[in-house]
Amino acid sequence: MGVTTSIGAGRGPKPAARQAANRFARFGQMGWMAKGLVYGLVGVLFIQVAAEGGSGAEAEANQAGAVETVAATSYGAALLTVLAIGIVLYVAWRLFTVVLPGDWTGKALLKRIGYALSALVYLSLLANTVDILANRNQDPGAAEDRRLERLVTGVLDLPVGRVLIIVAGLVVIGVAAAFIHTGVTGGYRESMSAGEGGIEGMAIDRLGMVGWVARGIAFFPIAFFLIRAAWTYNPDEAAGFDDSVREVASHLAGAVAVVLVGVGFIAYALFAGLSARYQRLEGPRNHG
Repeated sequence: MGVTTSIGAGRGPKPAARQAANRFARFGQMGWMAKGLVYGLVGVLFIQVAAEGGSGAEAEANQAGAVETVAATSYGAALLTVLAIGIVLYVAWRLFTVVLPGDWTGKALLKRIGYALSALVYLSLLANTVDILANRNQDPGAAEDRRLERLVTGVLDLPVGRVLIIVAGLVVIGVAAAFIHTGVTGGYRESMSAGEGGIEGMAIDRLGMVGWVARGIAFFPIAFFLIRAAWTYNPDEAAGFDDSVREVASHLAGAVAVVLVGVGFIAYALFAGLSARYQRLEGPRNHG
């Protein structure tokens, strides 16, 4: 069964755009597979970090670290090339959903903004992947957290810098809450055309719930460290995924939480793989 777009006559894109979306959707599932692979690898890295009290895993525990992990395998260059192609397709999918006709107010507008930000995140990951393939950057994971610290340093130098960083932390909390809400309510099915019922449907629902909740929980430490950096006026307190995970995992209870989030990321990877063929390619709407 191929990817179903279910755009719908009379309310979807114009025929040419609809045809282009239908054709691309058959390739877009590879992008979802690539996204799932990245999350699965990050989940494994989280578990490795937690297993050694915050010091485990040679690669950074973030998306760039996942790319490093692929690069370190026997067929690293070939696998990275395939992964890069998948990321390109996923970015194209997200950009399609930003510009396709639909609603441009309320919930739909927020979704478009979220999709655009997702495209930017994966464009950055694509740049890291290409750099590794070209032997230009052998430690992109560490650079990711360093970029965040430099950004926080620059913002704190502004007259209202502390306020801006606190607001950024609150925004991250909002994103985390939205992800958890999506997982608990099954909101991830709004972009799916089928896949309900039966063993497969049950698996998609269970994995989707666990995966989305784990994605949300993973953002809370980042928000905490951002707000702490602003409160203490110390940019070194800011932490991306890797630094925040290692800090949390240095405590026993935190290590358990990191393992659970890592397992959740692996669940999200399986969800992405199972649900790929059911994803609709259409502009966001304010109703299901």
